[in-house]
Amino acid sequence: MIKGRPVFNCSYFPRRESGAALLIFMILLTVSVATFLLTGMSRTSHKLASPFQNTRVLAEAKNALIAYARLSDADLNAETGLNYRYLPCPDEDGDGLEETPCGSSSADGWLPWMTLGLPPLRDASSTCLRYFVASSYKQGGSTEPLIGDLPTAEFTLNSAEGIIATDVVALVLAPGSVVLDQRRGVSPGIATECGSTSSVSEANLAANYLETTAGINNASSPEFISSPLLIDSAGGFNDIVTAVLTSEL
Repeated sequence: MIKGRPVFNCSYFPRRESGAALLIFMILLTVSVATFLLTGMSRTSHKLASPFQNTRVLAEAKNALIAYARLSDADLNAETGLNYRYLPCPDEDGDGLEETPCGSSSADGWLPWMTLGLPPLRDASSTCLRYFVASSYKQGGSTEPLIGDLPTAEFTLNSAEGIIATDVVALVLAPGSVVLDQRRGVSPGIATECGSTSSVSEANLAANYLETTAGINNASSPEFISSPLLIDSAGGFNDIVTAVLTSEL
């Protein structure tokens, strides 16, 4: 030892650096484990929330359609009252507005959320809702939906076990995510809130959202099918369907 100068223990620094490295490692390990657990919880929460999201938005759409039908008289005066139960035409380009007129036969497209006074309703996959309406329950049909003598319902809703209802006048469907060879490109048009400005784009075609199972194709009327037992994206079917019945109008 030289007088007046401290003597340093060289072995002190490696031990201190080793302790700091161990602390950093433990922090990184804790963060990694926490991230893994939180990610797993988020995915699980999303899977658990998905059915509730679909149920909620379908119920909201159905209630809006029934309210629309009950206030649909063109002439709301004291003499006529609310005598008719018209439903809106579908939205064909995904901007939220019904496209009128929509012919004399049944029609399908996007749910006309803006016409119904709703925000753009989306299912658990963030896809907008699809909509079918029977010929006699929209403006331009051959038979007026007079409340005292409602026309015969046009659609039938089925499950894997059999028929659920035969008096269906409209359906709202949560399409879910893409399955099999479905394509949802917006060209040659421009993207709208739900679809495309071009009526022929993949983004507006029912077949790119709705599937076939048990011999029933949800992309075309008059037969439709929905059942929790059939929801299998890997197997090519993930439609959730709710129906509006004549008795509910």
